[in-house]
Amino acid sequence: MRNTGKFIFTFVCFAMCIVPSAGMITNPSNTTTENKELAKFPDIKENGRLNTSFLQELGNYFKDHFAFRQELVSVDAEIQSKVFKVSNADTVVVGNNGWLYYSSTVDDYLGKNTLSKRCIGNIAHNLSLIQKYVQSKGAKFLFTAAPNKNSLYGENMPFYLQRKAGNIKNIDMLEKEIKKNDISYVDLFTLFEKQDEELYLKRDSHWNRKGAVLVYNALLDKLGIEHDSYKHVDVFRLKEEYGDLNKMLYPVTAKPEWNYFYQKDDVFSYKTDTKSVEDAWIETQNTKGTGSVLMFRDSFGNTLLPLMANVFANGYFSKGVPQNIAGYMNMYSPDVVILEKAERNIAELAQDPPVIEGMTVKLDKDIQTEQSDTLINVLESKNNTDYLEVSGIIGTKFCKEDTSIYVRVSDNGQENIYETLYTADAGSDYGYKLYIPKEKFYSTEAVFEVIVGNKGEFQLIKSENVQLEKISRDISKNRIKQRKQAKKRKIISEEKIYDCDGSGHGYSIITWSDGKVEYKDF
Repeated sequence: MRNTGKFIFTFVCFAMCIVPSAGMITNPSNTTTENKELAKFPDIKENGRLNTSFLQELGNYFKDHFAFRQELVSVDAEIQSKVFKVSNADTVVVGNNGWLYYSSTVDDYLGKNTLSKRCIGNIAHNLSLIQKYVQSKGAKFLFTAAPNKNSLYGENMPFYLQRKAGNIKNIDMLEKEIKKNDISYVDLFTLFEKQDEELYLKRDSHWNRKGAVLVYNALLDKLGIEHDSYKHVDVFRLKEEYGDLNKMLYPVTAKPEWNYFYQKDDVFSYKTDTKSVEDAWIETQNTKGTGSVLMFRDSFGNTLLPLMANVFANGYFSKGVPQNIAGYMNMYSPDVVILEKAERNIAELAQDPPVIEGMTVKLDKDIQTEQSDTLINVLESKNNTDYLEVSGIIGTKFCKEDTSIYVRVSDNGQENIYETLYTADAGSDYGYKLYIPKEKFYSTEAVFEVIVGNKGEFQLIKSENVQLEKISRDISKNRIKQRKQAKKRKIISEEKIYDCDGSGHGYSIITWSDGKVEYKDF
């Protein structure tokens, strides 16, 4: 009898081990709701040699593809969340009363690992330059940050995540800088806090459709664009929403929740071969709409996209990072540019700032020279190959919170000083980046100089001669083409914009006979 019990136990254990493996022949797991790419079956040989990591890679493949993986993950998640009130997924936090939260928002919620004052200043500075660039192209600019769910509905966060390190969050610091820099901004945090009902999904990281309509109205009201507010559109509820966190945690056993649906037909159509609003690039057209919008968005923009497309004659929606603002503006000439970024990801605006054409400035005071360990890198931009990308980090001696960074470029007797975007990473908050169109270079060699400003004093801290022809062959082609065009080139119009940013300075928008548009500070 005792041996029979041992035999049954051994058989059950053996079956539990062999079924997932044997089942891979007929029922492998080839899909996942987790935010990762499944491992591929490894090759025995790699580059003509024996793959020494074959067994390790085979183990990773089995871990991702064993039979009934999704079912077993769901069972484990149900036990851990229901019994122990914890999550078996690194990306999901199990809250109270059926609420789920995205784990990448925990630091924001607790006020931990906040960005430095300089990094926050970098973000605001970059937004200010973006606004200036967009306005110089004759378009309106608007920035907004989508609140983390626990920033609005934190009362259902688990008890072990209630001890906050501080009350000041990154978005609080950024909003102060946004106001100081007069950046066109919609505060969604205050907007949602004023609402009496919950407008985020319990088992998803995003707002529901009512929340999306609230944001849509706020954005278009701020822009002064006429639109349907949806106040008189019938709305009903359906319990068929499977949220992102829901599916991450319970890939098989996820249960739907309520969401709102507006009874109004869309009047736009897709110009792109769009599979879903998750697509990275989407174009829309609307014969009943007016104007055009270029919207840089993340997943919070999924529910905003059809609402916007029902207003504008032409819509261009991008999820690309860094945001290729210059490229798309030159291509589509939109009337409105909206930049939406989730609260948890605002640091990206300093880590990998959007692509905009560098704008020239005049420095009123003399520039002293003091060489330092500042870095200068000049290359053809991978983000937009029509541009040269100048980047680096300034010397530690000059790293002060209010330090401004410029790049002076001397080329074929011409000299321009550009404001740079400010960058931050794990190594330093005192990086810079500048995008200059290749067509602006008239020779195959140029001098790049880094200038810093602090308390009204300016110092040249690094100078470097760069052979542009080695970086891009387009430079030498442009040189020949531009020399021919320069002889025929004339100014068609010049529009002066006075004191556009409250600094006392303005800029001119110059249109040339060859169709090029330039803008210069005065």
